[in-house]
Amino acid sequence: MTVHSLTTRRLVLRLYRDLQRYGSQLQLTDKDYFRHRIRTEFTHNRDLIDPKEIEFAYKRGRTLLDRARVI
Repeated sequence: MTVHSLTTRRLVLRLYRDLQRYGSQLQLTDKDYFRHRIRTEFTHNRDLIDPKEIEFAYKRGRTLLDRARVI
């Protein structure tokens, strides 16, 4: 693993934890569904290799947190 991929991995893991934490605080949304959806998205994107695709998926998750909305 390169330094860049380690940094990316840390950022993605932090995003995953932040999304899970955010999901546990939801009040008007089914928490189990939200957690399942997050897990499914991360599993689906686990094998991404293209840096642009990784960046897009990461920004999508960050946007969800920044806007505090469920997509």
